[in-house]
Amino acid sequence: MKFAEQIKRQRKKLGMTQTEVAEKLYVTRQTISNWEQSKNYPDLNMLVKISDVYQISIDSLLKEDPGLKNYLDQGRAVNAFEISNGLIWILMGLDRLIVSFSSFENQVAQLADTAICITFALAFVYEEYKMPFFLGISTRLYNRKGKRPDQKLSLIGKRFRVCFLLAVIGGLFLDMTHKEFGPYVFTTFLIILGIERILNKYMYSYTA
Repeated sequence: MKFAEQIKRQRKKLGMTQTEVAEKLYVTRQTISNWEQSKNYPDLNMLVKISDVYQISIDSLLKEDPGLKNYLDQGRAVNAFEISNGLIWILMGLDRLIVSFSSFENQVAQLADTAICITFALAFVYEEYKMPFFLGISTRLYNRKGKRPDQKLSLIGKRFRVCFLLAVIGGLFLDMTHKEFGPYVFTTFLIILGIERILNKYMYSYTA
């Protein structure tokens, strides 16, 4: 029995409406409806709450619906890639900061810096290229719809974007008025982007 059928059947067995379940899980009624119609799946954190509210073991939910397991595996793959991707952004930022305050008086140092930049670029491209394979989807679908077509910005994600926008505006103003802070501003932007990638699972919601 698929996930949608299990939760719908168990909800009725417990004598609860979609609205009542939604209140217990702190989601919208539409979210419950989407799950029961197989339009999408919950993430792992929500699955634990569902197990408690519906009184169904997580093991049972996963065994009965391979699609749910594949969806959760996709989520883990995305998080792993995003963390790695975030570290690349942060390292790039730190590298640019070091370069800004270093004097490249010899050709060896310049070549070393170029090699580091190329390595970061190749790592980033490789991750994007391999992502569809680890998600188990075609490259064409990945390029057309993105990593997780059902993802939406969470409240945390929206607040982060606003803060980042304010940081960009403030950083650009600081760079124009005090050129000596330019390297710090550029590095800060890259590090913030890296943090956003690392905290990706909190920036997006997959249950709406």
